[in-house]
Amino acid sequence: MSRSESIAASGPIPPQIFGELKHWHRDDCDCCINDDYEESSGQASVPIHVSRRKFVHYTSLIAGLSGFSAVTPQVNASENVEKRNIIAVPLSPIAPFSTTRTYRTIILANGLQVVLVKDSQAQRSSVALTIEGAGQFSDPEELPGLAHLMEHIVLSSNSGGKAKAMQRKARRIWNDDKYMTDSKYSNEKIDNAAGEEDFEDWLADNEGDSNGFTAPGFVCFHFNGPHEILPEGLERFSRLFTIDAIETTVKEYPYKIPREIKRVDSELDRASDQSRAFYWLKSRFTNLQHPFSRLGAGSRETLQVNPSKEGIDVRPFLLKFFRKHYVASKATLVVIGKEEVRTLDRWISSFSNVMSQSTNSARVCTEQPSFPEAIVDKGRSTKGATQAIILRSKEDAQYDEDIQTLCMEWPLSLTYTRDRCDSRQAPTQHVITAPAVGFVLSQMIARRGPGSLRYFLDKFGWIPKGGTRGLPRISFPVDVSGFQVIRVEIGLTNEGFANRSAAIAAVFESIRTILSTPLQRDLMKQYLAAAWLHGYFFAPRAPDAISLAVDAQRYGIGGNGGIAVQGNWHLMPSPSDDKCADKMKEIITDTLKIMSDEEAAIISLRASSKAIFQFSGGLIDQKISTSPLLKPWRVERVTNARYLLENRAYGGSSYFKSLYWFSGTFDGEKMTPPYLNPLIPTVFRAPRPVLERQTAWGGRRYFYLEDANASEIPQKSIVGLKLTNQNIWSELQLSQTLEVDYKDSRILWRLWQIPPSYVGLIGLPLPMRPPESTIECAFVVQLISELPSQLTSNQIALANLWLLSFDDEILDLAELGSVAGIAYETSLNQAGIRLCFRGVSQTLPSYVRRFCRRFIQHHMNLVDGTTIISDSAYQRAEIEASRSPKISRLQKQQNIIRAPEREVGVEGLALMNSIAGGYLISQGDVLPNESRLLVTSLQQIFGGFKVSIDPFPEPPLREVMYKPYWKPRDASSCLLPGVTLISDACGRVPR
Repeated sequence: MSRSESIAASGPIPPQIFGELKHWHRDDCDCCINDDYEESSGQASVPIHVSRRKFVHYTSLIAGLSGFSAVTPQVNASENVEKRNIIAVPLSPIAPFSTTRTYRTIILANGLQVVLVKDSQAQRSSVALTIEGAGQFSDPEELPGLAHLMEHIVLSSNSGGKAKAMQRKARRIWNDDKYMTDSKYSNEKIDNAAGEEDFEDWLADNEGDSNGFTAPGFVCFHFNGPHEILPEGLERFSRLFTIDAIETTVKEYPYKIPREIKRVDSELDRASDQSRAFYWLKSRFTNLQHPFSRLGAGSRETLQVNPSKEGIDVRPFLLKFFRKHYVASKATLVVIGKEEVRTLDRWISSFSNVMSQSTNSARVCTEQPSFPEAIVDKGRSTKGATQAIILRSKEDAQYDEDIQTLCMEWPLSLTYTRDRCDSRQAPTQHVITAPAVGFVLSQMIARRGPGSLRYFLDKFGWIPKGGTRGLPRISFPVDVSGFQVIRVEIGLTNEGFANRSAAIAAVFESIRTILSTPLQRDLMKQYLAAAWLHGYFFAPRAPDAISLAVDAQRYGIGGNGGIAVQGNWHLMPSPSDDKCADKMKEIITDTLKIMSDEEAAIISLRASSKAIFQFSGGLIDQKISTSPLLKPWRVERVTNARYLLENRAYGGSSYFKSLYWFSGTFDGEKMTPPYLNPLIPTVFRAPRPVLERQTAWGGRRYFYLEDANASEIPQKSIVGLKLTNQNIWSELQLSQTLEVDYKDSRILWRLWQIPPSYVGLIGLPLPMRPPESTIECAFVVQLISELPSQLTSNQIALANLWLLSFDDEILDLAELGSVAGIAYETSLNQAGIRLCFRGVSQTLPSYVRRFCRRFIQHHMNLVDGTTIISDSAYQRAEIEASRSPKISRLQKQQNIIRAPEREVGVEGLALMNSIAGGYLISQGDVLPNESRLLVTSLQQIFGGFKVSIDPFPEPPLREVMYKPYWKPRDASSCLLPGVTLISDACGRVPR
């Protein structure tokens, strides 16, 4: 590895400038003459020779790639400063994927907004086109589902013909032997493209794929394929959106319309829970002037049968819909490829003549929602509020007869405004949208731990144990500017379904508890920071073409909150923005007030026939005895789902409050408002750079900054960067042995610090992250002991049960940590006990200390009976023991099931007393001083168990760096409350 590559492997230096760094340094320059480490000061001279002209060029490059705007630094020649050993470091975390992506935005002559993206890591080229105002809310009253049919007609139109110009461009760019000799891309194959060739057929023949989807407010078309077909694919794709292609398809190929109507009808999922819930909700809207009352994906009945009866010809409606709503000035095209943006720019020229050129369809900006009042039939009867019970279909892929779903929905009216009505640019203020609001509400309502809604539902046995089925889940089945529907879903057990009115009362009580105290700005900033961690900094992949095209319609392009800006995350305001935090607090408070009103909620329960007829009757709710085939059961017209409107039990709230009173009186547990999580930093520091240098004899030396923001020349800075010189760089010692005396015992600990270039060889495997330097680090605490290698099968089973039972005892801390991006693992190995941790470097050391302090108390809690081993811990221990080949399955079950807490605690104590020392292995964004402080804490925490004076064993480092199985199991980002609303990797954009 060259010196320039070594430097770039770990620090924030973008790879695009590695080559330039290589030429900046000379082995015989005077800054590299002194190569000795200064023992007295602990500092080292870092040999990086940078002239002022090249340094300005370098900082401009790194600023642009990091999402900062670079400004030429003003250097005063009179200052007595060493300029040769100066380097720039960022002041904040580097924008994810800023070193692999380049953006360019263009507005074509017809008003089409284009975003071009060069992605050096893209495996395939991808294209997406969204058109605002061409969605389901634009359906004419006579033909519900016409927007969806229009999507199908567009994709089925012909895009063939001999694209001679684009063929020549493609051959010129991809003129290599493999491409030109491949039968799929031969001259004969290209030149013989039939004039009537279907775009989807052509794409399938070339290993590509295309699709589209129609949302309430827009329509989206997209395709992807190998990089070499992108030029021709773009031209063929553009011809789908010409009025000539649509007229030809509608007038000359009339057989395509009934064929596509059949396909539209086949996409209507009448069996799924989500589809049944959606169409039942739609049937509750009685105001026929509201577009949601007639919203639908379309079916054979609405597009063929009914129009035929009324004498309506669908063809002129399709042409009129295309001319009116498929307007170029309302569309956004996103192209992602590996080519330079200037090349992509040439390939989109054919889009200058697509769609309608109308200019009279400018957006209307208004501070008030443009929708009429949503008059909702909540099914009230003379006996009070009602709730619907919807019979689930056994054909649903997610069908489980023992898990029922409580669904609560409220209409909202959030308006997403822009500064100018005729501008596609992002507004100056960050747009706060429903997904951002939903994430914060999820963190409040679906949080875990004592005092939360989930805690009480789980305690009363109303939700499934473990997993995420009982976790309140927030989503938005409809989300357009001016009108949204927020949905809260909770999985219930059969016992919970029998007490459904009380479970509903619990949800309202939790909402009122949140409103009982004013929300604080710091709490909002904490939730914003959590969103940035899981949706931005730790994103495993960059947003794809579909996500960018959809977001461009809502957030705009450029500016402070739009797409296509490096270092800007448009989905959530920054936690450092106090104004946006206050605005978010105001919106959250208003939304909670709406949700706290029991009269405003639309409530349904999707239940299996088993639950309805065997568990519908509880202490408060009445048993259902009528067959779904008979009245008063009703039928929803679209999905044919049968539902029953029943009166909500008057005593539901009283019953829950009585259980709640007993819990507070005897257990001391009460519902509490959300509180600050000390493990979530609200201000993120920059990753600390580490430089690697190869010595003349082939070795390596590593240098680091104590503080990425430190500088001996504070006035020498540029926007987003800080200039530092050689004197504040220190050398990194990879291995250190530390010895302390603790209670007359000699405790040996060894500190290993894995440099960035070694992580791939010997480091701990971590989840996929952006390629830039991150603020994440990992620790491995290896407690050295020879006892695990001498244990019998029975003792191993008890030791595993000891570790597994600790998972339940540490659950509160683990859940706080999971929201903060922290995970852990405990395991036994031949060298002793291994504890692994990963998370944000600012808070992970504190988490490790808390964890270890509770870890050393666990065996005592088992011995004195303070901790009771749960049934789930025994079940997990049985699974672990079943992997051992030494004893029979019956012996394994007997050894585990019959093991009392005291016996398990004694085994844990024996393991702790056998500790002879330890390793602390650190990697990632952690400095030596932080590691040494943590080692000192660990020595004190574990020092009291030293009883052996055996020589300090040294297991090979590779033997303790095996892959961890991170806990808690449901702490994956996509399983955390609300993350699916703001994370592209978790399916944020339905498609």
